[in-house]
Amino acid sequence: MTRRAISVLILVLFTAVITLWVFPKKGGYTERSVKVFSFEDEIGEFSLRFYNVTPDIPYMGMNEYAQFIGRQPFNVQQSEDGTYVLENWNGAKLICDSEKGQIFVQDWNAFMALPMPLEKRAMGLKDVSLDFVRIVDVTYEGEATPVTFDFAKYGIRFYSDEHDIYFPVSTLSNMMTDIATNYMVYDGENLHIQPIVENGVIFDSAYISDMILAQICGEDRPEDIIRQCYADLCFNFDYFYGHPGTAVLDKALDDKGLDMALESLGEEGKSIKEGLLSSSLEIYLDNLTKLFFTYLGDGHTIFSGESGIATILDRGINDAFVKRAESSYMEGLLNNPIYSQQMKNEMINVQRALCWGEDNYREYGRTAIIRLDSFMPDEAAWDSYYNNDGEFPDDSLGTVITGLEKASQNPKIDNVIFDLSCNNGGSPDPMMMILGMTTGQDKLYGWNNITRQPMAVTFEIDANFDGVYDKKDKEVKYDFNYGVLVTRHAFSCGNLFPIIIQEEGAVLIGEPSSGGGCSVQIGSDIEGLYYWMSSGQWKFRDYEGDSVEGGCSIDVPIKTGTMQITEFAGDPYADMISAIFGKELIIPAYQEYFEDKDLDEIMNEWFSEELDKAS
Repeated sequence: MTRRAISVLILVLFTAVITLWVFPKKGGYTERSVKVFSFEDEIGEFSLRFYNVTPDIPYMGMNEYAQFIGRQPFNVQQSEDGTYVLENWNGAKLICDSEKGQIFVQDWNAFMALPMPLEKRAMGLKDVSLDFVRIVDVTYEGEATPVTFDFAKYGIRFYSDEHDIYFPVSTLSNMMTDIATNYMVYDGENLHIQPIVENGVIFDSAYISDMILAQICGEDRPEDIIRQCYADLCFNFDYFYGHPGTAVLDKALDDKGLDMALESLGEEGKSIKEGLLSSSLEIYLDNLTKLFFTYLGDGHTIFSGESGIATILDRGINDAFVKRAESSYMEGLLNNPIYSQQMKNEMINVQRALCWGEDNYREYGRTAIIRLDSFMPDEAAWDSYYNNDGEFPDDSLGTVITGLEKASQNPKIDNVIFDLSCNNGGSPDPMMMILGMTTGQDKLYGWNNITRQPMAVTFEIDANFDGVYDKKDKEVKYDFNYGVLVTRHAFSCGNLFPIIIQEEGAVLIGEPSSGGGCSVQIGSDIEGLYYWMSSGQWKFRDYEGDSVEGGCSIDVPIKTGTMQITEFAGDPYADMISAIFGKELIIPAYQEYFEDKDLDEIMNEWFSEELDKAS
């Protein structure tokens, strides 16, 4: 073969490789059957594709994915122009253009819509975390802004044929995570399908896979894995991040996308990007931690995967790696003002305990006070109670219902205060249950950042726990004058709840909450490591359509003094905060927030007209 012929052959091969990378239609692949788990329960098997050009990346069809998590199947058709169209049950369409490496959707919300209510639980899928709360409708105002997902920009390969459109599992999970936060990860060995948490704990499956364990012991991350992880990260934040406006990189991310936002940080951003593209798992984790805590940290956006290191502590595998990872994680936590402030806010809990002990329910005069420290349900306990005659749960929701029952049994009680002084949020489902039982509220409002539309979510509750949604549920309503005790500690649902119940006539007492106006979404990388992020799919709004990110407005403020952290010397948490932030740390004094007599007087004065009528 002549030198010129060899040069031409090389050029042809090079062009073919580039074309396959950017505009792949078909490709050789092998199929591998893997086990599927829902948390620790094996629920079946699935056949994943591994294309020859990216042998470490598992692929799944979008239609396959939809059906596997319990959605209705899409109708797949090929158009005359060579594009493929996926059509949802409601007629909404997704157009796949393999030549451009893009997919186009006129209305992403309509295309992602599930038939409501979603009562079945195929493969563990649920539209909410509690069986006695269900979403019955999601409506959007105005026309949706179309969206084009440009995968070629990120170097994300996808394949299409007359049967389906095939994406990496991580990319599909990031795209198709719903407002109930169902998601899917592949950990190098098995497929895991699950909602965001079970009983408040993220299940870090990746850290028990042989692939990650090998990398912890020094094995290099494969090149296709490295590229895909960074591509998924950029894609997810460019399209699905909620932009609450509190993270360092928020504006640059909104204007330029993640890759260019990192460039705007100069040498620091360049170093982070190089670390995210490192073959070393340790360097990759360190830079994910730095990116999420220092530059993306907004209270909801956090790299949670590194916390899974705890799952290997007892296995004696590279203890030095574990210690460095834990040190990096804590350093990142302390470098972010939002997360470090959240740690300091826990001192409110210490001060409350000195006044009220650990009581969940208190009465004084005409007022009952119910402690509500989170909206995180004990799902397993509620499932047992609701479906299998188990014991009534004593989680936050159980505490509220028990407290309301106690207050109802005392004819002297006219007022109920929900103590959210130490509430750091949780799931919307317990919040919806409490709102329905106290005020009859059955709607939440928000904004979808992808289609640029206001939205309203209508829900129902089985308030009497009889297994049926009917008119009898409306009869379960606790008729009190309501108040909420709020501090800056109240975040996320702890921020949203007082805003909603205030609109229903409750009085807010204390100081403004600290925001957290986006729902939480799970993002994952191709190795099974995942993170929380402020989601653009559901940004909470009040009745007027305004953002709740700025916190609630207080009706009756209570002033705080100041005190030195050393005044609580001997308390384990106070000693830890003192060791971290220094003995000279000055904190707000909240003792006046926990005076039963004062709170009863506030309620009686605020609702004097209602109380006079009742007398």
